Amino acid sequence: MEHLFPLKLEYFLLFGIALFWTIVYILVIYKGFRDHSCGMPAVSICANITWEFLFTFIMPFHPLQQIVTLIWFLLDCIILLQFLYYSKGSYPKRTIYASVFSLLAIAFLLQYAMAIEFHDKMGIYSAFGINLLMSILFIKMLLTKDLQGQSLTIAYFKMIGTLLASILCYSLYPQSILLTVMYIMIFMLDIVYILLVYSKSIKVVHKPAAYKKTMQA
Repeated sequence: MEHLFPLKLEYFLLFGIALFWTIVYILVIYKGFRDHSCGMPAVSICANITWEFLFTFIMPFHPLQQIVTLIWFLLDCIILLQFLYYSKGSYPKRTIYASVFSLLAIAFLLQYAMAIEFHDKMGIYSAFGINLLMSILFIKMLLTKDLQGQSLTIAYFKMIGTLLASILCYSLYPQSILLTVMYIMIFMLDIVYILLVYSKSIKVVHKPAAYKKTMQA
């Protein structure tokens, strides 16, 4: 593992990643309760939870990071509960629980296998794979659910947190073409997501008052 940047800068980046992504989770939870909706796709929730469970309880790589991933794990559990609660009217209860259990099992097995196969004790490859998936699914969710559970602040903080992670991991793995491709793709998708959220936010502002009351109800 290389270190292109000074350790102090790497620790600063780690702090920024922990801070911005924690804020993202908190804002998703807040907006979800406010809008009576889950602000994260089910696949993303399950992938996040299993990654955090794996690198908190089974393959922890640093005591401080273990604390951060534990906090993220607990916050994602709340988001998962939001998904289960607000989806109960859309699909049969058994279907929802079976789908979530299947996604959790698949995500955990894939991420554990990737950690072993790539000798990736920090879960870098799976983390950015999840992030790329999230960036795609957030755009899809926005196009189907409008701004339910989502906001421009969430979009900005998600981009900043991931950008800091990309810079840090480039310092550690500058030779990885796969990771570099994922950094660039995620950043571009996050820009697209921000522009789409901004566009939809502007449209909501200019909607008639009656429509806005309906959206807030």
